[in-house]
Amino acid sequence: MNKKIIKLLSFCLLGIMCFVCFTSCERYPVRALLGIHDPIDSWPNPWYIYDDEINTKGSLEPYVFDHYPDGSVNEYCDSWENVFLSFSWLDNVKVGRKCIKFIWRGNSLDTSVPKKTFFSFGLQAREQLGGVVDLTNSGYAKMKFWIRGNISDNCEFEIGIPDTSVSEKFTSAKIKPYWQEYEIAMNGAGRITFDLKMGMSLINGNVTNGGEVYIDDIRFVKKEN
Repeated sequence: MNKKIIKLLSFCLLGIMCFVCFTSCERYPVRALLGIHDPIDSWPNPWYIYDDEINTKGSLEPYVFDHYPDGSVNEYCDSWENVFLSFSWLDNVKVGRKCIKFIWRGNSLDTSVPKKTFFSFGLQAREQLGGVVDLTNSGYAKMKFWIRGNISDNCEFEIGIPDTSVSEKFTSAKIKPYWQEYEIAMNGAGRITFDLKMGMSLINGNVTNGGEVYIDDIRFVKKEN
Protein backbone atom coordinates (compact mmCIF):
# COMPACT_ATOMS: atom_id res chain seq x y z
CA MET A 1 0.00 0.00 0.00
CA ASN A 2 1.24 3.48 -0.78
CA LYS A 3 3.13 4.98 2.17
CA LYS A 4 1.24 8.26 1.85
CA ILE A 5 -2.09 6.45 2.17
CA ILE A 6 -0.82 4.57 5.22
CA LYS A 7 0.28 7.84 6.85
CA LEU A 8 -3.07 9.45 6.05
CA LEU A 9 -5.00 6.54 7.56
CA SER A 10 -2.77 6.59 10.63
CA PHE A 11 -3.35 10.31 11.06
CA CYS A 12 -7.16 9.84 10.77
CA LEU A 13 -7.09 7.03 13.33
CA LEU A 14 -5.06 9.16 15.73
CA GLY A 15 -7.57 12.00 15.33
CA ILE A 16 -10.47 9.71 16.15
CA MET A 17 -8.66 8.37 19.23
CA CYS A 18 -7.95 11.91 20.45
CA PHE A 19 -11.58 12.92 19.95
CA VAL A 20 -12.79 9.96 22.00
CA CYS A 21 -10.29 10.66 24.78
CA PHE A 22 -11.10 14.36 25.07
CA THR A 23 -14.87 13.89 24.94
CA SER A 24 -15.07 10.79 27.14
CA CYS A 25 -16.03 12.25 30.47
CA GLU A 26 -18.91 11.40 32.79
CA ARG A 27 -21.17 13.77 30.86
CA TYR A 28 -20.34 12.27 27.46
CA PRO A 29 -19.03 8.70 28.02
CA VAL A 30 -17.64 6.65 25.15
CA ARG A 31 -20.63 4.30 25.22
CA ALA A 32 -22.92 7.32 24.73
CA LEU A 33 -20.91 8.49 21.74
CA LEU A 34 -21.21 5.00 20.27
CA GLY A 35 -24.95 4.86 20.96
CA ILE A 36 -24.60 2.13 23.60
CA HIS A 37 -26.90 2.40 26.63
CA ASP A 38 -25.41 2.31 30.12
CA PRO A 39 -26.18 -0.80 32.16
CA ILE A 40 -29.68 -0.50 33.57
CA ASP A 41 -28.38 -0.64 37.16
CA SER A 42 -25.82 2.15 36.76
CA TRP A 43 -26.63 5.53 38.29
CA PRO A 44 -24.25 8.32 37.15
CA ASN A 45 -23.98 11.48 39.21
CA PRO A 46 -25.18 13.75 37.83
CA TRP A 47 -27.32 11.95 35.30
CA TYR A 48 -28.02 14.36 32.44
CA ILE A 49 -31.50 13.50 31.19
CA TYR A 50 -31.15 16.29 28.63
CA ASP A 51 -28.01 18.21 27.62
CA ASP A 52 -28.28 18.96 23.90
CA GLU A 53 -29.68 15.44 23.48
CA ILE A 54 -32.09 13.17 25.33
CA ASN A 55 -29.84 10.89 27.40
CA THR A 56 -32.30 8.39 28.80
CA LYS A 57 -31.85 4.64 29.14
CA GLY A 58 -35.32 4.01 27.81
CA SER A 59 -37.19 5.38 24.83
CA LEU A 60 -35.71 8.51 23.28
CA GLU A 61 -39.14 9.59 22.04
CA PRO A 62 -41.41 11.72 24.25
CA TYR A 63 -44.56 10.03 25.47
CA VAL A 64 -47.77 12.06 25.20
CA PHE A 65 -50.23 11.74 28.06
CA ASP A 66 -53.25 11.39 25.80
CA HIS A 67 -54.55 8.16 27.35
CA TYR A 68 -55.86 7.21 30.77
CA PRO A 69 -54.13 4.40 32.73
CA ASP A 70 -56.79 1.95 31.52
CA GLY A 71 -55.83 2.69 27.89
CA SER A 72 -58.85 4.78 26.95
CA VAL A 73 -58.33 8.06 25.08
CA ASN A 74 -58.18 11.27 27.10
CA GLU A 75 -60.32 13.55 24.96
CA TYR A 76 -59.17 16.66 26.84
CA CYS A 77 -55.56 16.31 25.62
CA ASP A 78 -54.79 18.62 22.71
CA SER A 79 -53.34 17.41 19.40
CA TRP A 80 -49.86 17.95 17.93
CA GLU A 81 -51.36 20.47 15.47
CA ASN A 82 -51.67 22.96 18.32
CA VAL A 83 -48.23 22.26 19.79
CA PHE A 84 -44.60 23.02 18.94
CA LEU A 85 -41.98 20.81 20.60
CA SER A 86 -38.28 20.78 19.72
CA PHE A 87 -35.37 19.15 21.51
CA SER A 88 -32.86 20.90 19.23
CA TRP A 89 -33.67 24.60 19.59
CA LEU A 90 -30.56 26.70 18.87
CA ASP A 91 -31.52 30.26 19.82
CA ASN A 92 -30.67 31.79 23.24
CA VAL A 93 -29.50 28.51 24.77
CA LYS A 94 -28.27 28.42 28.37
CA VAL A 95 -25.87 25.45 28.38
CA GLY A 96 -24.25 23.79 25.36
CA ARG A 97 -25.66 24.23 21.85
CA LYS A 98 -29.34 23.25 22.13
CA CYS A 99 -32.32 23.44 24.45
CA ILE A 100 -35.93 22.25 24.60
CA LYS A 101 -38.61 24.58 23.23
CA PHE A 102 -42.24 23.83 24.08
CA ILE A 103 -45.24 25.86 22.91
CA TRP A 104 -48.88 25.14 23.60
CA ARG A 105 -51.07 27.58 21.67
CA GLY A 106 -53.96 27.17 24.09
CA ASN A 107 -57.63 26.73 23.34
CA SER A 108 -58.80 30.28 22.65
CA LEU A 109 -60.20 29.19 19.26
CA ASP A 110 -61.19 25.70 20.35
CA THR A 111 -64.84 24.89 19.55
CA SER A 112 -64.62 21.15 20.09
CA VAL A 113 -66.58 19.28 22.74
CA PRO A 114 -65.05 18.48 25.10
CA LYS A 115 -62.62 21.39 24.97
CA LYS A 116 -58.93 20.60 24.81
CA THR A 117 -57.61 21.76 28.17
CA PHE A 118 -53.98 20.52 28.31
CA PHE A 119 -50.97 19.01 26.56
CA SER A 120 -48.42 16.99 28.54
CA PHE A 121 -45.50 14.79 27.55
CA GLY A 122 -42.96 12.68 29.41
CA LEU A 123 -39.43 11.35 29.01
CA GLN A 124 -38.93 7.74 30.01
CA ALA A 125 -35.63 7.64 31.88
CA ARG A 126 -35.30 3.85 32.02
CA GLU A 127 -36.67 0.82 30.25
CA GLN A 128 -40.05 -0.21 31.59
CA LEU A 129 -39.96 -3.16 33.94
CA GLY A 130 -43.42 -4.64 34.16
CA GLY A 131 -44.88 -1.26 33.32
CA VAL A 132 -43.11 0.68 36.10
CA VAL A 133 -39.67 2.02 36.95
CA ASP A 134 -38.01 1.79 40.36
CA LEU A 135 -35.83 4.69 41.51
CA THR A 136 -35.62 3.45 45.10
CA ASN A 137 -31.93 2.55 45.03
CA SER A 138 -30.75 5.26 42.67
CA GLY A 139 -29.65 7.68 45.41
CA TYR A 140 -30.96 10.73 43.55
CA ALA A 141 -32.07 13.57 45.82
CA LYS A 142 -33.13 16.26 43.35
CA MET A 143 -33.72 17.14 39.73
CA LYS A 144 -32.07 20.37 38.52
CA PHE A 145 -32.71 22.34 35.31
CA TRP A 146 -32.66 25.77 33.69
CA ILE A 147 -35.88 27.35 32.46
CA ARG A 148 -37.29 30.56 30.98
CA GLY A 149 -40.52 31.50 29.21
CA ASN A 150 -43.85 33.27 29.22
CA ILE A 151 -47.20 31.80 30.26
CA SER A 152 -50.58 33.37 29.40
CA ASP A 153 -53.43 34.01 31.80
CA ASN A 154 -55.48 30.96 32.78
CA CYS A 155 -52.58 28.65 31.87
CA GLU A 156 -50.15 26.74 34.04
CA PHE A 157 -46.89 25.01 33.14
CA GLU A 158 -45.73 22.13 35.30
CA ILE A 159 -42.61 19.97 35.38
CA GLY A 160 -41.90 17.14 37.76
CA ILE A 161 -42.00 13.41 38.33
CA PRO A 162 -45.55 12.07 37.94
CA ASP A 163 -45.80 10.59 41.42
CA THR A 164 -46.49 12.92 44.35
CA SER A 165 -44.73 10.54 46.74
CA VAL A 166 -41.48 10.94 44.82
CA SER A 167 -41.00 14.62 44.12
CA GLU A 168 -42.20 18.14 44.42
CA LYS A 169 -43.43 19.98 41.33
CA PHE A 170 -42.33 23.16 39.62
CA THR A 171 -45.17 25.38 38.42
CA SER A 172 -45.29 28.36 36.09
CA ALA A 173 -45.59 30.93 38.86
CA LYS A 174 -41.78 30.79 39.05
CA ILE A 175 -41.06 31.18 35.32
CA LYS A 176 -39.31 34.38 34.20
CA PRO A 177 -38.47 35.56 30.64
CA TYR A 178 -34.76 35.09 31.46
CA TRP A 179 -32.88 31.90 32.37
CA GLN A 180 -33.06 30.75 35.97
CA GLU A 181 -31.92 27.51 37.59
CA TYR A 182 -34.31 25.51 39.76
CA GLU A 183 -34.37 22.18 41.50
CA ILE A 184 -37.07 19.73 42.51
CA ALA A 185 -36.65 17.53 45.57
CA MET A 186 -36.87 13.78 45.06
CA ASN A 187 -37.63 11.66 48.08
CA GLY A 188 -35.56 8.80 46.72
CA ALA A 189 -38.29 6.21 46.70
CA GLY A 190 -41.17 5.13 44.54
CA ARG A 191 -42.04 3.05 41.52
CA ILE A 192 -43.08 5.21 38.60
CA THR A 193 -43.68 4.73 34.90
CA PHE A 194 -42.09 7.92 33.57
CA ASP A 195 -39.27 9.81 35.23
CA LEU A 196 -40.05 13.24 33.86
CA LYS A 197 -43.31 14.91 32.90
CA MET A 198 -43.96 18.43 31.66
CA GLY A 199 -46.99 20.12 30.21
CA MET A 200 -49.38 23.07 30.12
CA SER A 201 -53.01 23.14 31.13
CA LEU A 202 -56.02 25.40 31.51
CA ILE A 203 -56.50 26.34 35.16
CA ASN A 204 -59.21 29.02 35.19
CA GLY A 205 -62.10 30.04 32.97
CA ASN A 206 -62.80 28.53 29.58
CA VAL A 207 -59.98 29.83 27.34
CA THR A 208 -56.23 30.44 27.42
CA ASN A 209 -53.56 31.42 24.92
CA GLY A 210 -51.20 28.84 26.37
CA GLY A 211 -47.52 29.67 26.68
CA GLU A 212 -43.95 29.17 25.58
CA VAL A 213 -41.13 27.69 27.67
CA TYR A 214 -37.47 26.82 27.14
CA ILE A 215 -35.78 24.16 29.27
CA ASP A 216 -32.11 23.20 29.38
CA ASP A 217 -29.59 21.00 31.16
CA ILE A 218 -32.00 18.65 32.97
CA ARG A 219 -30.19 16.33 35.37
CA PHE A 220 -30.74 14.08 38.37
CA VAL A 221 -28.32 14.76 41.24
CA LYS A 222 -27.49 12.54 44.18
CA LYS A 223 -27.40 13.66 47.80
CA GLU A 224 -24.08 15.12 48.85
CA ASN A 225 -22.25 13.23 51.60
